[in-house]
Amino acid sequence: MVALAATGALIVGGGAAAMVGAGNAAPLPELPGAPSVPGVGTTYVLPDLAPFTRTATTGTSEVSEEFGAPMGGGEAALRLITPGGSDKAAIRTTEDGGTPLSAWTGAAYSAFQGEADVDIQFPSMQLVVDFAPDDPAVGFSTLTYEPANNPGDPTTAGEWHRYAAGAGLWCSTRAIPEVISEEQRNCSFGGAKPLAAYFTAHPTIRVDALVINQGSGNPGLDAAVDLVTTPTTTYDFELTEPELPEVPGTDPCEEPTVPGLPGEGGENGGNEGHENGGQDEPKGHENGHNGGHENGGNERHENGGKDEPEGHENGGHDNGGNEGHEPPQCSGS
Repeated sequence: MVALAATGALIVGGGAAAMVGAGNAAPLPELPGAPSVPGVGTTYVLPDLAPFTRTATTGTSEVSEEFGAPMGGGEAALRLITPGGSDKAAIRTTEDGGTPLSAWTGAAYSAFQGEADVDIQFPSMQLVVDFAPDDPAVGFSTLTYEPANNPGDPTTAGEWHRYAAGAGLWCSTRAIPEVISEEQRNCSFGGAKPLAAYFTAHPTIRVDALVINQGSGNPGLDAAVDLVTTPTTTYDFELTEPELPEVPGTDPCEEPTVPGLPGEGGENGGNEGHENGGQDEPKGHENGHNGGHENGGNERHENGGKDEPEGHENGGHDNGGNEGHEPPQCSGS
């Protein structure tokens, strides 16, 4: 059992991207049965929702602090509201478009139910797939993971739950040869199956888009989603960009601490800690992103078509013959 941890961060939406170190992110909770996803960082999604776009708007999808956030998820989350039974709220991204379905066994997300007319309903995770990439005439379907279709997954209202979707059961909106018959579409007659059933029967099946969906058939559902884990990142929904932590030891005027040998007090032959009686100068600095959940608003795919996924170097400045950088002028020097 391995925890899904945020190992870095890419701030996305509303401005330039910036990387945040691993020390800035709390580890995600462990998921029983979920495989490890090495190298997954955190993508902060701001109120403009980039890199997601809204695909169903009869309901509401917005970044909000109404229900807080799960452990390790900051202060906000994606809030989804569907007042009526025909309303839908969904967002979609193609950031991982073209990845093999087999890479999604570590997919996960956290969800919270505030209010609902049907108490077991929660938002779902959907994968838009192409099970026959070499045949432009066939292959499109949407696979849906939903807590209500996974016996044993918690559906208690008023608390955050972490769902190991990639290790769960998924339904298909369309028949898929050797996996889902016409009668099994949309979770009917045993139509909820693990991802391995799909990619074992169709080794080239790929994922073209990810959808976070609260579809029709969910009247009165006011819920939230956060920490959506894909093969390449974990999406954390926040109202503002997190502040970058200060990196210690970057003050050019700060006196470095040089440990000495025992009994020598940091000095080396009278040279105050500097071997060969001199200081090494740097040579330059380098400055190095279903129960009722039909297609999440992906109506344009129903035509039998496919969803096509869409360092400055200062090599030593010349300062009046001082080969390298002139030392900074610090107070008291």
